[in-house]
Amino acid sequence: MQVLIQTKIEGNPFYLEEVINSLLETATLIQQDGKWLLTKPLTEANIPSTVQGVISARLDRLETETKRILQEASVIGRAFLYEILNRITELKENIDRSLMGLERLDLIRTRSLQPDLEYIFKHALTQEVVYNGLLKKERQNIHEKIGQVMEELFQDRLSEFYDALAYHYKQGFSIFKAIDYLMKAGEKSKVKHSTEETHHYFKEAFEILSNYPNRSKKEDALLIDILINWGVVFSIRGDYKGLNELFSAHEEMVKHLGDEERQGMFYVWLGVSLDRRTRFKESYPYLLKALEIGENNKNPQIIGYACGSLGITCSELGLLDEAINHAERATEISQIYEADSDLFRFISVGRGLAHGYRSELGKAMQVGKALVDHGQRWSVARNISMGYTLCGVSNYYSGDGASAIDYFQKAIQVSLEPVFTSTAKCFLGISYVAVGKFQEAEKLLDEVMKFTKEFGYEYVEMPAQVFNGVITIIKGELNKGISIVEGVIQACLEEGMRYRYAQYNHSLGKVYLQIVLGGGGKKDLSFFAKNIGFLIKTVPFAHKKAEEHLNKAIQTAKEIGAKGVLAQAYFDMGRLRQMKGRIDDAKKYITDAIQLFEECEADVFLKQAKETLAALG
Repeated sequence: MQVLIQTKIEGNPFYLEEVINSLLETATLIQQDGKWLLTKPLTEANIPSTVQGVISARLDRLETETKRILQEASVIGRAFLYEILNRITELKENIDRSLMGLERLDLIRTRSLQPDLEYIFKHALTQEVVYNGLLKKERQNIHEKIGQVMEELFQDRLSEFYDALAYHYKQGFSIFKAIDYLMKAGEKSKVKHSTEETHHYFKEAFEILSNYPNRSKKEDALLIDILINWGVVFSIRGDYKGLNELFSAHEEMVKHLGDEERQGMFYVWLGVSLDRRTRFKESYPYLLKALEIGENNKNPQIIGYACGSLGITCSELGLLDEAINHAERATEISQIYEADSDLFRFISVGRGLAHGYRSELGKAMQVGKALVDHGQRWSVARNISMGYTLCGVSNYYSGDGASAIDYFQKAIQVSLEPVFTSTAKCFLGISYVAVGKFQEAEKLLDEVMKFTKEFGYEYVEMPAQVFNGVITIIKGELNKGISIVEGVIQACLEEGMRYRYAQYNHSLGKVYLQIVLGGGGKKDLSFFAKNIGFLIKTVPFAHKKAEEHLNKAIQTAKEIGAKGVLAQAYFDMGRLRQMKGRIDDAKKYITDAIQLFEECEADVFLKQAKETLAALG
């Protein structure tokens, strides 16, 4: 026996247990006078070399009816309800005796008696060996029967078994039932914020149908339905690269269907994928087309999603009035369809950002708080998180960095999904830069850029890059940091992102202003040694460079009506004029900034501007 353990069993306790069970069943090992005795040498016992072989040998010794019942049970799963087994088997008169015998043989155990009698295979490997012993056609037939029995047995609480039903119908013959239950399981998981599980269900449904041969037009329509429902899951995961690739690959299919309403929602998600990848000029026509389809078909869902998304896209393109019109138009829809948490969030984010970009900060804050309230009322963490983020953005634009940080931290704390965490982290990092917490900011922005590069969420990667560039400058690598910011500004110009073009020109103008001011503090020798070439070339022209970038910010902000950016650029231009001793010009710029800060309700910036003006005399 010792040699057997060393050479065959190799310390595997389950194999040892199965071997002993096999020896007992074949009477090779017996108990006599209180002792265990071998009735023949182990070399003659013909013990298989693997645990699977031992299990198979044990199964072969079962009565035909008992083995069949065990096989049917294995198709149900490792754990199986007595009632399901009883309804699918044709050996009902044998079932109780067989189950008792299988328990005695230690192949299965009673798992629970209440509320339903349930058994479980003692080991997962046992269930696997039994299952694999069936022919594929037999397994398919049993899976199909199990699905039908479950639908009948659990018709009053079917949602508890969506995933199991999907599995059995997929392994059976009814793949369209499998797809239906996979989509239902996905929606159920989304409500529970189980994002990866949700994604898995939709992916499985898509792959089943995508690989289905000779699809009909009706089946292509179902494939598009899967994509449309899957779109929000991609968005929640922050996987805009995957979303864009998938929808771009199926654009011709949805056109070929000729179904306008499907096409409308398809264009919404294609537009969203382009928007979040900062391809706003491409996103805009898709969203407008979706809106047109929604209007023609009087479909409030399409109108709501399209208008909410246009609130973001138009803002980025500098079409701020249009952004407000679209976003506000969807307000009534969000109130009517309040139970649709995804639609409510999309509309709210579009409205909040449109108001924020146009510096209507009080309204932006109201939208953020309403989204938080909605999330709390409906227990939707993603809406609470995004609501806090909108509140934080409003405070950041008003100059209240401390309050902004508090809101962004709350958004991260309640977030259960990557895209909301990443978005809040990006704005938190930017806010840390504003209050001088550069080390904390750098860590967060690095995390954001790592995530966004993987999933194609350039919408937040771009600001993370800009402020990473600012931190690089602050750390003393002036040339490298300024090159980073200049690269992003050029990308904004090429892609028509006029709001960001104004915003980032102001940021770079402010950097040069700090160089003019001397950096705000004493620099050590290593700083000068590291940047000597850059400083020699730049310092004499820093005033001119600051003025150049601030003027670009002022001109673009005026064109698009971005009062907040305009006010900050005016204020910094006033400070620049003050440095050159042009006090009257400085007063004019700062006075204009004060007026705009008052209109924007940017109280912290307003206070700073008034103090600076007062100091000018």
